[in-house]
Amino acid sequence: MSNGGRIKKSFKNMVNGILYRVLTILTAFIVRTVFIKCLSNDYLSVNGLYSSILSMLSLAELGFSTAMVYSMYKPLAEKDYRKLAQIMRLYKRAYTIIGSVILGAGLCLVPFLDVLIKNKPDIPGLTFYYILFLLNSAISYWFFAYRNSILQADQKSYIISNYGSVFNIIKVVSQIIVLVLFHNFTVYLLTEMLCTILQNVCLAYRVKKEYPVFDKNNKEELPKEEKRKIFKDVKALMLQKISFRVLNTSDSIIISAFVGIGWVGLLSNYIMIEEAVVAVISQITSAITASMGNYFAKESKEDGYKLFQRIDFMNFWLYGFSTVAFIVLFNPFIELWLGRIGSEYILSQTIVVALIIRFFVEGYMNMMSAFRSTLGLFTQGQYTPLMVAALNIILSIGLSFPWGAAGVIIATPLARCCINVWYMPLVIHRDGFKKSVIPFYKKLILRTAFLTVLTTVMYLFSRIIVFKNGVTIMSFIIMVVITAIATNFIIGAVFYNTDEFKYFINLFKERIKRINK
Repeated sequence: MSNGGRIKKSFKNMVNGILYRVLTILTAFIVRTVFIKCLSNDYLSVNGLYSSILSMLSLAELGFSTAMVYSMYKPLAEKDYRKLAQIMRLYKRAYTIIGSVILGAGLCLVPFLDVLIKNKPDIPGLTFYYILFLLNSAISYWFFAYRNSILQADQKSYIISNYGSVFNIIKVVSQIIVLVLFHNFTVYLLTEMLCTILQNVCLAYRVKKEYPVFDKNNKEELPKEEKRKIFKDVKALMLQKISFRVLNTSDSIIISAFVGIGWVGLLSNYIMIEEAVVAVISQITSAITASMGNYFAKESKEDGYKLFQRIDFMNFWLYGFSTVAFIVLFNPFIELWLGRIGSEYILSQTIVVALIIRFFVEGYMNMMSAFRSTLGLFTQGQYTPLMVAALNIILSIGLSFPWGAAGVIIATPLARCCINVWYMPLVIHRDGFKKSVIPFYKKLILRTAFLTVLTTVMYLFSRIIVFKNGVTIMSFIIMVVITAIATNFIIGAVFYNTDEFKYFINLFKERIKRINK
């Protein structure tokens, strides 16, 4: 594929992905608002806890999706549909087993649910709700879900985004109707389950029409040597996936067990917004992940490293701006969003800062993980994720006693900084690009120091000047505009002379010229 073709597909994936994520964010806000009004914080807490438990159980996926997508890059580029058919047969069998393992493991946890809930809410049918969550998680791996991977590998994620947008609207409208008419959590969960099944089936039908690899008469198995290579990658990725799940889902479980389940509900509103922003930014960076796999397979390491530097800078800018915006605007937004009951759902600024530090470090690691995967560096440092996960649990439980929820949250970036933040760049530079990592470390330290100062100044400005008489719709809008303009202007001014900044400026100018033509 030509460089122009890669850019075109990447851009299409990015635009469709962003539109899908923005739609998801808007609809999530609407549903969450109706949910809070129609049910209570107790149901919100249960929803957050069970979602975290089921996310943890999805460890059974073990990195199969990443390894499978990586294994498809070459046969797709060579149009080797025979090989693709063999890979998809293996993937289908793996996903059927994964869904069944999740269901079985989830049922084994039922007797221990009470241990995970401190200050148990007065809600009947807690176990039944958990079973519904469990079924929805298992179903997400059945009903042809494995077929989506070929679209990701072929740089056609925009198709997944388009289908996701349609079914997201259907789900949201249905759930709002259910909540308003029945105020019933059971029907709310059943609606989500039905939409999951319909989306998987419809998307699978589209994939089958587009690719000839799903011929029922094709029963060939993948050669044993290639299976061993995939399972070797899965084994390495498994440890990374365990770490990722523990770091991103254990907080709610530990907070529920050691601090109180009510905190899970309060945090869930902030986490929903935070995850929505992560999803949008990830869409921008992940839209070019398949292109990176294709790029690294064909281009020189020097060109590949330039791409790495550019995406790293873009990732820093996006997460850096989001960090400033969150610190400055998070609590004012919650206050305005929930109106009269907003004060009941506002968290201390200390917890907000802990959440955003976790957010920034996670964003940094997501980008590093994407490069590690597309470079095929699955086995290097494969045991470090377990060390990070174990350290996170120890720190989370230990810090929960003196600092409560804030201690549990800050433990996650602390664990990552102790190991992954410095080690993953080392692997990428040493084994992927054959370069020294020292210049990268220096750049990372300087960028982090700059962002810390910028965030502090913007926060003090908002509190001393804009919000000094309280938060109103007008003052909030003014601060949004100031944050958007001032933050991006300052970042641009500081990094104006860097090669990465000049590259994106030139890219933007070229795009404008094409539009004008």
